[in-house]
Amino acid sequence: MSLYLNQMNKSFTKIFIFLLLISGAVYGAVTLQYFTARDSGEGVLVEWKTGDEAGTVKFEIERSADSPDNFIYIDSKTATGNNSYYSYQDNSVDLGSGRTSAIYFYRLKCIDPSGNHTYTDHITVSHTVSGIRSTWGSIKAIFR
Repeated sequence: MSLYLNQMNKSFTKIFIFLLLISGAVYGAVTLQYFTARDSGEGVLVEWKTGDEAGTVKFEIERSADSPDNFIYIDSKTATGNNSYYSYQDNSVDLGSGRTSAIYFYRLKCIDPSGNHTYTDHITVSHTVSGIRSTWGSIKAIFR
């Protein structure tokens, strides 16, 4: 009888894990339906939608430039409940040094009520500034 229950328990565990995997990416107490970033002309628009976020109180948005090694905190959003949509417009991306494009990496830090956290996988976005906008930025810098 115990062998039969053990087999049923293993089968249940496999089914439960499979259901979690097909329902979205699971990070600690959060299931993300999607997590994306795209160039928006002025900066980078970061968006995500949750499925289940029970036990999550806050999301911190972090960015790294040119490599996924040195993430810095850029903003946070308070968790608002299951099936919520979040966005953040990152206008602080700075190409500098006459560059017109750069690669940025973003990730979310998902924080529970006791301060424990998990990180999402990072996502990558290429940010490009038009030649006109780049020239205008250089002209404005002269008069600062």
